Amino acid sequence: MISLNHVLAGTAIGLAVKQPILAAPLAFLSHFLLDAIPHWDYGDKVASKLWWKIWSADAVTSFLAILLLSLAAPELALAIIVGGVMAEFPDVFWVYYLKAGKPQYWFFRFHTWIQWSETPRGLYYELGYFIILVTINIMLLNAR
Repeated sequence: MISLNHVLAGTAIGLAVKQPILAAPLAFLSHFLLDAIPHWDYGDKVASKLWWKIWSADAVTSFLAILLLSLAAPELALAIIVGGVMAEFPDVFWVYYLKAGKPQYWFFRFHTWIQWSETPRGLYYELGYFIILVTINIMLLNAR
């Protein structure tokens, strides 16, 4: 799952629950729910030039999504930020996984296993998730 969709799910959780303390675990768990449905894998080998370009664009748009939603609802900014960051947080551990020589800890086995359908055609699913998540975030912004 691209970071942007994880982040948008987390910001929606922050907007919905309005409490950072509740948004954090819910957003963290949402990461695995999203990884369990068909999605895209950036379409290239990890750390290739293309992979880094896609990853960089994903990271920038994820940051901008959190920033813009926080500015749109400043009274909920902390919940939005916590939700967005925590929804993407499990993927931060992949850095350690790759740097440490792919250790077989339960977390990595689970995180790999849950992503049963990570394919190039998953890009179409990602686009659909993006449209749904943007719509949910807009609806929650308007409902506050």
